[in-house]
Amino acid sequence: MKARHEYVLCAGAIDTPRLLLLSGIGPAADLAALGIETRIDVPGVGENLLDHPESLILWEASRPIPPMSAMDSDAGLFVRREPGAARPDLMFHLYQIPFTFNTERLGYDVPEHGFGMTPNVPRPRSTGRLTLADARPETKPLLDFRYFTDPDGYDERTIVDGLRLAREVAATEPFASWIAREIAPGPALRSDEDLSAYGRAAHHTVYHPAGTCRMGSATDELAVVDPELRLRGAPNVRIADASIFPLMPSVNPMVTVLMIGERAADLISADLTGRREQTAQQSQQTARQSEQTARQSEQTARKRGQGSRE
Repeated sequence: MKARHEYVLCAGAIDTPRLLLLSGIGPAADLAALGIETRIDVPGVGENLLDHPESLILWEASRPIPPMSAMDSDAGLFVRREPGAARPDLMFHLYQIPFTFNTERLGYDVPEHGFGMTPNVPRPRSTGRLTLADARPETKPLLDFRYFTDPDGYDERTIVDGLRLAREVAATEPFASWIAREIAPGPALRSDEDLSAYGRAAHHTVYHPAGTCRMGSATDELAVVDPELRLRGAPNVRIADASIFPLMPSVNPMVTVLMIGERAADLISADLTGRREQTAQQSQQTARQSEQTARQSEQTARKRGQGSRE
């Protein structure tokens, strides 16, 4: 397959970098170690892996929860921990079901009727990495999200604050009368250290991988695409998916991904229009030159004819 103008890669934050790496576009040393010929050395491919990590506080319900629900998580909460902050820095889902996949493996009870809140880090500062396990296309890539590893402990602090805030919400009505007991982390865990250890152990992904082909300026050594979404070293290739995120958006990334697609379409359309206009201008210029040449030839022929008659 050969494109007349350019290619657009939009396989997502996992498969887009995987396809680039398998094609020899990525960190040269990593590719050489796997026996893949380097076609373009782009160190940032697979770096900057982002996600929205969240933990869970689980309660046993005092009575059966009514089954009316669109998706078993119909309510959410956004919080600004710092007054005057530009955006929320803590997010929650409210699950009307006992969401116990991770708490059960930690030894906590599974209630017959339960619900929970999930403190989520909307703007995580921890970043991970995607790499290839080998050079075979059928092998799944390796994902190291490196959750809660940011040097300042911001992500960890966000989860601890979220667990504390969830308890405050649960102490008010109408929540309070629906709660028989707190199951996880359990009322005995009160210190920052205990809540952090629990929050990290019980955390899970919400399946928002992003950032593995991040957008950046020409001076950003780990940028994979430029502000016009063009792949470094291959200007006829653009990337249009969540892999180009330099930072994680605070909310679910779907809307941002749609915006990227719209922006890519605008950029491509503008380029094609510019090319057509340039081609039209060149054609007009060529036509004018041809007309001018024809007139000059005609004038030259007339002069010669006049000279012969004389």
